[in-house]
Amino acid sequence: MTEEALLKTLVWANLFDHMLDEATAQAFMEVRIEPETLREIVDGSKHVVRDGDLLRMAQHDVTKIAIEQRKKRAVQHLKELQPVLQTLVGLPQIEGLAITGSVAAGVNDEGGDVDILIITRPGWVWRVRAVAIFLAHRHPNGQRLCPNMVMASDHLAIEQSLYGAREMMLMQPIKDEGGVSLMQEANPWVETMLPNASFRPTTTYPATKEGTPWWWAICRMPLLGRMFERFESSRRIRELKRLSHSSEAIYTRSVCRGHENNHRTSIEHRLEQAMEGLQ
Repeated sequence: MTEEALLKTLVWANLFDHMLDEATAQAFMEVRIEPETLREIVDGSKHVVRDGDLLRMAQHDVTKIAIEQRKKRAVQHLKELQPVLQTLVGLPQIEGLAITGSVAAGVNDEGGDVDILIITRPGWVWRVRAVAIFLAHRHPNGQRLCPNMVMASDHLAIEQSLYGAREMMLMQPIKDEGGVSLMQEANPWVETMLPNASFRPTTTYPATKEGTPWWWAICRMPLLGRMFERFESSRRIRELKRLSHSSEAIYTRSVCRGHENNHRTSIEHRLEQAMEGLQ
């Protein structure tokens, strides 16, 4: 069972054309295991190959050189978007902000997105989403920014899945004024599902108050701001639901989760097929 848990973890990484070091593989395994035991399993498995300090499945042809190139792209893409992220960090209506997806894992493709999770004060989801999209469109490299999860701090529970647990453990918080911590508390099953892992500490970004559009001042007004929120949420929810073909997307007044490609379902299906192929 322990080797199976390791293989399942490495197959999952391979689906993203990624390799893991032993510490990361241990963190993402579903069974509790000590580093020495993991090392023995790696050395004795016919399915696992070492490439320097990284592990991969024997049938997977990704190389450490390719991984290093993808790591450099992730750093570059994050650096390009730093002005936008600094503006978002500076908004007091945002209680939590985190890098998610591939860039949080430390790799990215040439045309890859930079996914972010935004946690807002209750009643601010759609205003904050609007300003995040505005900032992305205005920035020269902003097309990479993907605020695909914007959630109110009183609606942070997510459905239980191995995919979701790994995504939460991967995410890199860059602002936590209670929001990220609340999300971790709202999903205690994550630590149970991944008993070797720990949530990543916050890497603080410098905040700036520059760059917001003129209409952001209206959004902050008590009465007009609430009216803007109702207007923006009503029209966007209606539009996004009409266009949606995904069972994983959620569009409510408190949650905007634009998972339109059923990524979790696809990955889980491919993982199941790959594990069956090993038997």
